[in-house]
Parts: sequence; C-alpha cells; structure tokens
Amino acid sequence: MRHFHGNMDIENRMVRFLTWISIKAFIKKISVWCKKYWQILVGAAVPIVLMLVFRKKGDLEKILNRARDDYEKEINVINSAHNKELEDREAARKLYTESIKEIEKRYTESKQTLDRKKKKEIEKIILENSNNPDEITRRIAEITGFEIY
Repeated sequence: MRHFHGNMDIENRMVRFLTWISIKAFIKKISVWCKKYWQILVGAAVPIVLMLVFRKKGDLEKILNRARDDYEKEINVINSAHNKELEDREAARKLYTESIKEIEKRYTESKQTLDRKKKKEIEKIILENSNNPDEITRRIAEITGFEIY
C-alpha cells in the first residue's frame, strides 16, 4: 500500500511542477506584453484613478472623449504625413525621369553619350535636393555642361 501512495505523491508533485512551469510561462508572456504595451496599461489606469479620485462619471467621460479625439487627430497627422511623403517621392521620381530624358536628349543632340556613372550622380543629386530645384539645375549643369530647366 505504501508503494501505491508513493506513486500518487510523485504524480501530485509532478502535476504541481508542470502547473508551476505553465504558470511561470504565462507570467513571462504577460510580462513581455506589459513591457511592450505599457502605454495601454497606463492609459487605462489613468482614467480609473481619476474616476476614483474625483468620483464623477462626467469627468471620466470627458477624459475618455478627449483621449479618443487626440488619438484620432494623431492618426490623421500620421496619415497626412504618409500621404505627403508618397507625393514627394512621386514628384522626385517624375523629376528624375524628366531630367534624365532631357539630359539624354541633349547628349544625343550633341553626339555624346550619357554613361551610367553620370546617371547615378544625377539620380543622387535629384534625391538629395528634391526640395531645391535650383540646386538640382546647378549641379546637373556642372556634371553635364547642359542647362536643364
């Protein structure tokens, strides 16, 4: 009989050990989540603390509404910046394409060839100075000897 109880004791300890390992893994996962998303926890805790301090439902609603409005404004700003970046990239690409065509046309007219090295230099100039067309024109003229407008 004693042998039977000994096996049960080992099984119980094994079950507790495995349960403890599972709990530790779960706690680690929660810890990692909290480290990554701590802002959410703070954002949720602040209104609760304020509600407990002020004990007024209206203030909490105002705070939550303001937080939601601020979030929406921030998302709109991010979207606007992203759209502006896409437009700027497209404008730079278009400027590059038009500039290269014009330069190649000029080279063809003057019976010269535009080599890869000069093309890469022109591309670099256009990308670095996408907001300054005068600088692009000046630097391309230096490289090619042609005025591009």
